[in-house]
Amino acid sequence: MSDNKPVQIGILGVGRIAVNAYVPAIRAAKNAELAAAASRELARAESVQPKRAYGEYQALIDDDAVEAVYIATHNGLHHPLTLAALARGKHVLCEKSLANNAAQCAEMADAAERAGLHLIEAFMYRYHPSILEAKRLIAEGAIGTLRTVEAAFSFRMESTTDVRLTREWGGGGLLDVGCYCVNACRYLFDAIPRAVTAMGDYHPEHDVDMAVHGVLDFGAGRCGVISCGFDAGRRNRILACGTDGTIELPMGVGINRIPVKLIVNAQGESRVIDYKPFDIYRAQVEDFANAVRGGTPMLDAREGWRNGVVIDALDASARQGGGCVAVAAQ
Repeated sequence: MSDNKPVQIGILGVGRIAVNAYVPAIRAAKNAELAAAASRELARAESVQPKRAYGEYQALIDDDAVEAVYIATHNGLHHPLTLAALARGKHVLCEKSLANNAAQCAEMADAAERAGLHLIEAFMYRYHPSILEAKRLIAEGAIGTLRTVEAAFSFRMESTTDVRLTREWGGGGLLDVGCYCVNACRYLFDAIPRAVTAMGDYHPEHDVDMAVHGVLDFGAGRCGVISCGFDAGRRNRILACGTDGTIELPMGVGINRIPVKLIVNAQGESRVIDYKPFDIYRAQVEDFANAVRGGTPMLDAREGWRNGVVIDALDASARQGGGCVAVAAQ
């Protein structure tokens, strides 16, 4: 296929995130087209007006005209659908969390690497200029040596039937919103923590975490502090604390197509950097499509596994009442 032809992307799962974010992003992207969509309900697949609609996922995976897929199902289907798509030669952009656990993430990354295909976990916030600027400022020492990253993401879940309450489908706050907190800490420290300690609250019927609060030990006195879940008011904030100041992202990762501020406090001075609305989903789609055409993506196939080993350790610590748990990557 010609290198300058738009990448033909198929969507597996036509839920809220696909309809509201990724379908518009694919349509707006300069190097991608919505080739197909699949849902367990054919009418739902047809509703986003792809070139071809399917009432089952495997039919789209078997579509030879589809070069790459975006997986937007619940977490529990990410692993089997990714493996199926890779087996049919499709590149994969998959919603986060990449899978239910780190072992599944590793199997998915291994399959992608064997096939010579891209597997990218859809952490769209990493493409925002404010996040990239925060990373650059920290690397340049604008706030001294980074000591702590605090990341919080929560909302109150009222539903009693939400798929995120089903453990075997990858339910729970850690895999849904806590994954962002873990990712932000890892990204700004540019490391995987060596150990974690966490406390959690688990649903008495569904056995999924409704809240987790944890400390990530990056060594040398450097810590990530996360708070996430389904049991509190809406929070979404990242704060990086260094020896000489702080960098705050008041909107955290909820920064798609809205005005955003980056607040830097250092050397006794405070400055605010303002950003105009920016489409992080389009930026990710274009990066993904560029990778399909031979470019280097921002995120690699192992990124989901790096997050997964930390999430597994946090869940293990919280379930045993707060003990220190080593991260398996060490």
